[in-house]
Amino acid sequence: MRAALLGSIALTTVTGTGPVTAAHAQGTQTLSLNIRAQNLGSALTAFADKAGIRLLFPSQLVAGKTSPALSGTFSREQALSQLLAGSGLVYQFTDAGTVTISDPASASRAPLDASGAVVLGTINVSGLQNASPADAPFSTPAPTAYISGERIERFRGTTPSDMFTGTPGVLSGEARNGSAIDVNIRGMQGMGRVPVSVDGSLSSATVYQGYQGVGNRSYIDPDLIGGISIQKGPGTGAYGGIAGSVSMETLNASDILLDGRNYGVRLKGGFGSNSSGVPALNTVGGMFFSRSKPGSVLGPADMGRPALLEPTRGFGSIAGAARGEGYEFVAAYAGRRNGNYHAGRNGPSAASSEDVGPRSVCRDFGGGFLSCTNYPSYYENTGVSLYRGGEKVLNTSSDTDSWLLKAKLDLLEDHSLELSHTGFRSDHGDIRASILSSLTAVQATQRWTSTAAVDRYSARHRWNPDDNDLVDLRSGLWLTSLDIRNPTSASSRTVIQMGLPDPLRTRVLVGTDTRQWGADVSNTSRFGTALGDISLNYGLSYLHEDTRPTELSRLLEEFLPPNGVRHEWQGFMNANWKPLDWLTIDGSLRYQDFSARDRSTKEDSVANSFAGQQRGRSASGISPTLGVSVEPVEGLQLFARYSEALRMPALAESSALAATYVAPGVRPERAHNWDVGVNYQAGDVLFADDDLKLKLGWFHNDVDDYIARRIVNVTTSFGTSYDGPAVGNIARAKFEGIEFSGHYALGGLKLELGASYYTDMAFCPESGACQRSSLYGDYATNHVPPKYTTSLTASHKFLDDALTLGARATHVGPRTIKADQPTVQGASPFIVPVDWRPYVLVDVFASYEFSESLKADFRIDNVGDVHYVDPLGLANIPGPGRTFWASLSAKF
Repeated sequence: MRAALLGSIALTTVTGTGPVTAAHAQGTQTLSLNIRAQNLGSALTAFADKAGIRLLFPSQLVAGKTSPALSGTFSREQALSQLLAGSGLVYQFTDAGTVTISDPASASRAPLDASGAVVLGTINVSGLQNASPADAPFSTPAPTAYISGERIERFRGTTPSDMFTGTPGVLSGEARNGSAIDVNIRGMQGMGRVPVSVDGSLSSATVYQGYQGVGNRSYIDPDLIGGISIQKGPGTGAYGGIAGSVSMETLNASDILLDGRNYGVRLKGGFGSNSSGVPALNTVGGMFFSRSKPGSVLGPADMGRPALLEPTRGFGSIAGAARGEGYEFVAAYAGRRNGNYHAGRNGPSAASSEDVGPRSVCRDFGGGFLSCTNYPSYYENTGVSLYRGGEKVLNTSSDTDSWLLKAKLDLLEDHSLELSHTGFRSDHGDIRASILSSLTAVQATQRWTSTAAVDRYSARHRWNPDDNDLVDLRSGLWLTSLDIRNPTSASSRTVIQMGLPDPLRTRVLVGTDTRQWGADVSNTSRFGTALGDISLNYGLSYLHEDTRPTELSRLLEEFLPPNGVRHEWQGFMNANWKPLDWLTIDGSLRYQDFSARDRSTKEDSVANSFAGQQRGRSASGISPTLGVSVEPVEGLQLFARYSEALRMPALAESSALAATYVAPGVRPERAHNWDVGVNYQAGDVLFADDDLKLKLGWFHNDVDDYIARRIVNVTTSFGTSYDGPAVGNIARAKFEGIEFSGHYALGGLKLELGASYYTDMAFCPESGACQRSSLYGDYATNHVPPKYTTSLTASHKFLDDALTLGARATHVGPRTIKADQPTVQGASPFIVPVDWRPYVLVDVFASYEFSESLKADFRIDNVGDVHYVDPLGLANIPGPGRTFWASLSAKF
């Protein structure tokens, strides 16, 4: 565990002339150490890594001081004494896992508090490594964000997508359908544009959604996640995405154990409200809107919504951990049971218009064929969904079980190994988006639930010898198995003829099996030269993906997911040069090579009948980055970065998918990305001992050869032609905006503000011909983020920090750009843009720590009971209304 050096903290200690240990420190623990002679700050950090403790000291305290070499077996006290020998500094164990380094000469002149104890000044650790991960984005010269385990727990929400609320520039698509995440960063998502990893292993799958395109899903359980690191913009290491990447780490022993304990158990349990049981198959709900008559109510009049505090769903987890010299083990299980939730009552719920006829409505079937209907009387749904305020939203249930096994081992001197396995099983509501994409002429009904099964395995090794700055070798190997099952869309007659049960009486599941595995190796070499410090990070990675429909899918389904295999190699080198204390320059080169092969047959997809449909594809290329950061004064950091990135075509863009044709010679996307920003950190800004952190950035991402789906004229191998969906390159796509993150703390008060604003977004079918709208028929029709989002969180601690009260307000604006419409007046779009209206949600929370080992948490999501539809959905599914949550956690 890397030493956690706190960014700003006021401490109290007792002066002395030699090393002082706390009376409650644990018994003697011996360590095998090999720390070379070096500057004192680095030596202390290396020691803290080995000892598994936290070190607290001001940066200026160790400036200019060196430490002797340390080799052999020592107790923690002996090691600290020798490292500090001759420095004039002393140490103190403030608890069994925390050590404070101080200067007794300075402390003897420090002021005393009312009890006579010495009060140390604010500790500024600017420039030291490994501050809290939540603080890291404010000192990183790049567009990054971090979601802590505390924040995940506090704003767990109803579905996994709620974790990302309030993170500037980051959202999840299909938030309320399918119990998965589809991360959107700065307006781009899907097809590998935003890789999502858990303990280093990737997993995602493409899910066909009828005329609404595809969803790209990753299944995770937030209850087992300890933290999320987000890179916005192109990545430079293994598995980096063109839009960004999301890296999740599962629970560690420190998330489970009491301070100072080496083994223990954490139990958590709780309940939520605002849900009802899953009704029988084909139960109807919402309102039905016929164009020729007003909307009619289909669901029950009372809507069956439970009282706010009535427990209607439950969750629980158990986690155990043990740690000691050279090892750490974690095992955990989490389960949740959620019925269909109820929508909010207040806001633009389903409502019928007055007669706005006469009107002519046409449907464009391509090839110049139109079908038009004239309506003397015409009625529209003036709400945002088919559901009434407070009504049960069908197909939103989710029952999940997940588990974690994790081990960290120090095998040999300077070698460490981490092994991880996570399992996830889900039985959840999931409706094909095209069924609920319209606000008229469709009926909401309860369908059979779907399932997902995910198993992830990863092994990560590190060799970091203390006496060799040229070697910091990391390697990883991982495997993911992802099986998705959905109810068949085949008719009862077709299914029964095959000797299978009637799908109207028994759930018959079809789906896809995806296997992904990868390996990576990298090394970091550090040099001290007369021209400044230099570090080089270089490595290789390999990714293998194999996905196929189940045999039952091939027999029953008309439109199938991809059936193919994909390989991608990467080689990269990153250089970092610090010629001056206030100047850092970095750059990188990345080489990528990809190949894919389509295994599907003409029986699998009509697309295989198209002329020019390729069975195999490949491409390669190089992309550079260059960045500079300047720190003119302490606490202020300015940075600018130009980066290019390649995204090789995904498997769904390289092989037949349903009836979608893939054009010959699809080229990789190439992003040209600019990031300019500023980080600022300071203390004592408005009041003594306050803490301010700010991050402001501007981005401009220009993507050449953007891969889109469009409606084009395609020719079959039989010589016939018609207008149909096809995947191919357009000239470019542009995304530009501003992001802001802010943090302010004073005593028990904490304020956090996040905001994003898009200044430009456009798609260009041809060079020089750009339109500020999504393209007709493109998957990105429903990837367009809100023009602006803001999130403000305020909390305060009371009763000696035992009680925390707080609230969060989130404001979501309208679409950044409109959706392209059919050229024929009144015609229906090929992909329906799922629009939303701007809304504000307020959540409140409270927690009370009865003791170090017992804590209660309470929260109310959507206090205003607002009826709203989330951005980036493929179907008009309203979000959950006012929901009360309560939980109790205990550590033993």
